[in-house]
Amino acid sequence: MSLSKTLQSPEVLQQISGKSLVEIRNHFVEIGHVWYEENPEEEHQIRENLESLGLEFDNSIVESVKANIVYHYAEKVLPLAGTTEQFSSFIDGNVDCVEAKALIEEAQNRGGVLIATPHFGGVELVVPTISRMGYKANAVLKFSTQNLSDKAHQFAEKMAATGYFAPISFIELGKPNSNGALEMAGALRRGEVLFTVFDEETGYSVPAQLFGKTVEGGSGLDKLLKFSGASVSAFNVFMIRTGEDTFKMQLLPVDLTSENPIQVMYDNLESILKKHLEQWYFLHEEIPFMNS
Repeated sequence: MSLSKTLQSPEVLQQISGKSLVEIRNHFVEIGHVWYEENPEEEHQIRENLESLGLEFDNSIVESVKANIVYHYAEKVLPLAGTTEQFSSFIDGNVDCVEAKALIEEAQNRGGVLIATPHFGGVELVVPTISRMGYKANAVLKFSTQNLSDKAHQFAEKMAATGYFAPISFIELGKPNSNGALEMAGALRRGEVLFTVFDEETGYSVPAQLFGKTVEGGSGLDKLLKFSGASVSAFNVFMIRTGEDTFKMQLLPVDLTSENPIQVMYDNLESILKKHLEQWYFLHEEIPFMNS
């Protein structure tokens, strides 16, 4: 069983009710420690990726990467541990997003706002934080099952119904009878906030440099931005873990006048990774390298 399925099994989810993020993290770390011992190939993949990127590392960095991968799943299930009011209070008290909110507000006065994220830090808190700010959020996702899709929609509706969060809509890639690209462009043209991932390989990815290595990434966002019009603003978002249960939501602008906005995104990613490498949980995946 994968780490995600292990940490999100019905048995484990029953154990998080009423617990704080720190308590959930500590519980998940114990489970994750056993899982990594039983699946040594997962640590091997992390080491292989670090070597392929030409980065210096030691055992402590590898252990920190593994821990941060586990933290990601703790943050993912946090909303299930309590009430919507408690979750909104957690965001208010634990996520520093003052600067990010000002940037989004200024950008939305001009038009749509693309918020592009890597697989980094407390990414699961980005959309709820944007929603808590009062902005309608359009999240681009790909659910593995219809059941997960239904649950996500129901949870978003429940959050909005309480009045603590603005509406959250899901743009589901690969869903029958849908066109994700047109829906994404539509959200931006309506002047809304669009949240999506950029550091993975798709059929629309382009080469980009990261730590002097060539990777495939961008997920076609360069084409989306051209199609969506000049009024759109774009940022990379990094939900940086600053403590056991505190975060800073940092936005770095993407210059859309650049000849290669995807490279700008990877430059932003590299600047953050130089300070917080352990929080890039994509290191446990097979990174799409083109050459070394």
